[in-house]
Amino acid sequence: MALVLLLIGEAGAAAVDSGGAGADTEAAAETGELPESEPDRIRRERAAELARSQEADPSNIESPIFPEARYRDAVRLRLETHFVPSANFGTYKANLYQPSLRARFTFPVSDRSVLQLTARGTLSHYDLSGSADPLGLGRPDLGELGAVSLVLQGAYQLNETAFVFEDGETWSLLANLFARSRWESSAFSDALTYGGAMALGYQSAKWRLALGLNLESPLTGSGVDVGFTGTLRWDPTDRLTIRNRGSGIQFEYDLVRDFEIFGAGYLDSQTYLLDEPGEITLRDSQTLVGGGFEWRISRHFRLNLEAGLVATHKIKVKEEGGATLSSKTADPGGYADLRIEIRP
Repeated sequence: MALVLLLIGEAGAAAVDSGGAGADTEAAAETGELPESEPDRIRRERAAELARSQEADPSNIESPIFPEARYRDAVRLRLETHFVPSANFGTYKANLYQPSLRARFTFPVSDRSVLQLTARGTLSHYDLSGSADPLGLGRPDLGELGAVSLVLQGAYQLNETAFVFEDGETWSLLANLFARSRWESSAFSDALTYGGAMALGYQSAKWRLALGLNLESPLTGSGVDVGFTGTLRWDPTDRLTIRNRGSGIQFEYDLVRDFEIFGAGYLDSQTYLLDEPGEITLRDSQTLVGGGFEWRISRHFRLNLEAGLVATHKIKVKEEGGATLSSKTADPGGYADLRIEIRP
């Protein structure tokens, strides 16, 4: 739309002479309004185009923020359930039930900066059967596994009217601070970690990119984990979106207004500190391939259903020194996800 407006504006400008321009200026002077400057026009059209792309983004709760986010959806809540039934690990079977709640709050600071606070809580329940000691821990089952995280993100727009690739693009400095814990029973405090990330972000009407470094360290203990962090969203057409989904990819297509279908392939990996003497961790890694739909039922309510194949599923239990106590890989199986998003 911004491009159409721009072409119309240019055609109109070519069709009038200097006398017409003078008349416009005189009319503006009589009404007390000044003609729109070129930087203001670019900024207005950029904001309209970015607003269109972000309004159509159903998963922005997962994405890093950018300064020109739409604040109409400053509060977003998501309830989600991940279910993996009857995963066959050979010596035992496991049913995984994993409900979670996410909340995101966006706070505009200025025209060029914004803050965002995201909180998430997850419970993972593993129902193990078929073995008296499936994980090599001397017990038949696991307790409830919890995961919580709190992330404060900030974004600052670096450019105003200086562009590299196309008019209206936005370059931003993105940063966050976070604390999280993944634990069993009484191991919450021992599992606490904290860290931060910094990235360079780029956004246009069709692209949203970010790439940077992530640092994380245990609250009690030593050592720092360093890794890359990044995100990608590409809108090649008005109906099609391609984005990363963690360490994977997702394709989304708007069939009709407010109804979208999608397909995805990605890796989901989570590590928990177990309630055992010493430092013993459980790592659950799943490679998932599936698809589903998202129905934007109303301005404030969205429903998302997804199902597919757990192509690989491995549970590994390790000691602090790196020795593996048990490692089991399940046969391929199915999974199902239900997500409900509320935008007050």
